[in-house]
Amino acid sequence: MEQQKNSLRDRLLARLPRPENLETYREEVAATLEKNDKRVRWEKWRTRAFWFFVVGFFVYGVLSRGDQWLTTPQGYQFAVASFVLFISGAIVMLRHDINRSQIAMLKEVKQLQLQVLEVQDSLRKKS
Repeated sequence: MEQQKNSLRDRLLARLPRPENLETYREEVAATLEKNDKRVRWEKWRTRAFWFFVVGFFVYGVLSRGDQWLTTPQGYQFAVASFVLFISGAIVMLRHDINRSQIAMLKEVKQLQLQVLEVQDSLRKKS
């Protein structure tokens, strides 16, 4: 078990950039995180727009036709379509939340990785 932990540790540390390239790596990380933040912002607006469409579709259907219309065959079709849209909207919102949390986790990991690289760089300069 201890050897597996060391193997995983070695593989993870092998993927770290060398401190000589720390500044370029820091710039690359900042650019990547900025791109991810921009993508999440656009995704948030698309998610909100879809959800407003779903709610607007349902409200318009109910208010324009009345409650009694829902007992007709077309009303049942409308109810099924509304239900499918609500489920789709919930899935889109859940997907956005998952993507947002993954980006937040990536940001934290990259900040920690940069701190480790800075400590390694400072230790190498001292010795």
